[in-house]
Amino acid sequence: MGRTLERNSEAAPRVTGPSASRSLRRGRGKTSPSRRTFFQQVYRVVGTIPPAHVLTYGQIASLLGAPYLARQVGWAMHGCPPGLPWQRVIGAGGRILINSLSGAGPLRQRQLLEQEGVQFVGDRVDMQAHQFFPDKLKRLRKKLSKERRSASPRGKSAPFSRRRMNIR
Repeated sequence: MGRTLERNSEAAPRVTGPSASRSLRRGRGKTSPSRRTFFQQVYRVVGTIPPAHVLTYGQIASLLGAPYLARQVGWAMHGCPPGLPWQRVIGAGGRILINSLSGAGPLRQRQLLEQEGVQFVGDRVDMQAHQFFPDKLKRLRKKLSKERRSASPRGKSAPFSRRRMNIR
């Protein structure tokens, strides 16, 4: 009743069965060129992270111009090439997000980070000390902070501020 993979000597492999169209829509069939290039961009960014520093999935997605694709960065890291410092990519807030199906994955990632000199506060990376800010991300943060300042002039409160709504 499950899916089967048919091979035809003249054509590409074809997925058949009740969930065939669903699995192809979800990208489980062939890897699209756009996905390959996105994954390659992710690997390029990960390769620039210096030892004893970390980047989050969301930071990498923002660097690539798609801040909403943090989960796809996770998918890319799931199948990263050998030699890439995969352990330097963590979740928001310094969390190690490798699932338990990875065996000793979370423990291994923590050990590799500690060997590089990364310090932990409880079960999270000390982001104040070890978060990496590439130049492009620094420029983006500066631009966003300028936009926020110009949108809300000093002396005026934002429309939903606690002071204006009398919330304490």
